[in-house]
Amino acid sequence: MAAETESLLIKPISVRQFELYALSLDRGPNFDPASICAAYQVGRGGACGGILLDQETGTFSTVALRRRVDHCWTGVAKSGPFPAPEQALDALSIGMRGGDPPEPLAPGVRRRPLLIEVGPRGSSPEFDLLIKSMSHLPALMAVGECYLALPRPDRNFIPDLQTNNFASRLFELYLLACFREQGLQVRQDHVSPDFQIEKDGMTCWVEAVTANSETPRAGGIGDWVHAPTDRTERLTGAPAERFAKTLRGKLQREYHDLSHVQGHPFAIAIADFHSSGSMVWSREALPTYLYGVRADVEDDGTKRRAVGTAIFNLTGKNAIPAGLFRDPDFAHLSAVLFSNAGTLAKFNRMGFLAGWRPPGLSMIRRGILFDRTPGALEPIDFELEVGSQEYDALWPWGEAWCQELEVFHNPLASHPIPFDLIPGATHWFERGGEVECSTIWANSVISSVTQLRAPKGYYPAAEA
Repeated sequence: MAAETESLLIKPISVRQFELYALSLDRGPNFDPASICAAYQVGRGGACGGILLDQETGTFSTVALRRRVDHCWTGVAKSGPFPAPEQALDALSIGMRGGDPPEPLAPGVRRRPLLIEVGPRGSSPEFDLLIKSMSHLPALMAVGECYLALPRPDRNFIPDLQTNNFASRLFELYLLACFREQGLQVRQDHVSPDFQIEKDGMTCWVEAVTANSETPRAGGIGDWVHAPTDRTERLTGAPAERFAKTLRGKLQREYHDLSHVQGHPFAIAIADFHSSGSMVWSREALPTYLYGVRADVEDDGTKRRAVGTAIFNLTGKNAIPAGLFRDPDFAHLSAVLFSNAGTLAKFNRMGFLAGWRPPGLSMIRRGILFDRTPGALEPIDFELEVGSQEYDALWPWGEAWCQELEVFHNPLASHPIPFDLIPGATHWFERGGEVECSTIWANSVISSVTQLRAPKGYYPAAEA
């Protein structure tokens, strides 16, 4: 009787937790013109729901989600409008159907394997850290919900995530969260490219890839590799060559010639995992390679200013031509998406902010912010506790998935990507011969590390 009563008990959950669950909806946790004002779950979490407020009309509505037999969320009921939140909660309580068995799979839907059930290929140290360390319980919950939100993961997704392709599969989950958070419809109806994203008639195909080391396991857990001290090497040397080889390898597959991609924008999303901690410092090599322009500082004795210096070859051992976006043969590449946040640290923070907070665990994030002061050449240092008022105040809605996502637009693109398709990203584009930036965020994190502070036995660590 007690268990039956618990299965019907409705309790409030944080809006951020519900938003994580709602990543499974076609357009994620976006209900314009309404916004989520309260969220609830039934029993141990077999059903959840949100109460929405339309500020213009002052009315309330509801959306209910239930777990399927494979634990995935599916939307089951909407109701409203209601004049008061109490009426909305009554309707939501009915819509969540507490006590009912899980929802069945739709015909033709394959039951996906469990995330934490390790297969015959074994597991990597990164995956073990995710599932066995209490300090990473928030990340485990966030990774799990993003995995369940994938429209159609391929059969190798879980074996890859559990073993040597952990970073690349984690990056795919990060991209899904970024897209759904911004209200994009995400499809995986074809084997490749990885994602089709669509909104208001705008569409784009996205293939995800990670830049990895030629040395096996070099990008996994281990001693951090710091940035080259020589600035030329950092901008145009091995880091830039690694990006170039990875992108050119993907371009050789000619995704743009696939019948379902032809006539649409196509982008490659890339992240750097070539060594432990490399994503903290390698980012500036990417636009240097793409646009064939090195960012330099000119000092005339009275003031310092940023200038762009054209380069024609990278300085690595292969002397790869610089300026991928200067080559008309690659006009079919609409843009390159980049983020240094497709990491366990990001998932750990997002799970922590959603409410999964093991007793005694805290997180300190320190890094550098882009200084938007005209003429500023140096970033702004920050160090804040994740979840504090000061940390949440950096952004209008707190930390979001897409804040570290950047879109580098190809000025020669045959099919440009509309900025409005991915509004939460930082966009880089060429205008008047200069590469400019557009973003909705007043505070953009260039790079950061997250320090975990926890009682003994939680395996605290610093993460990118």
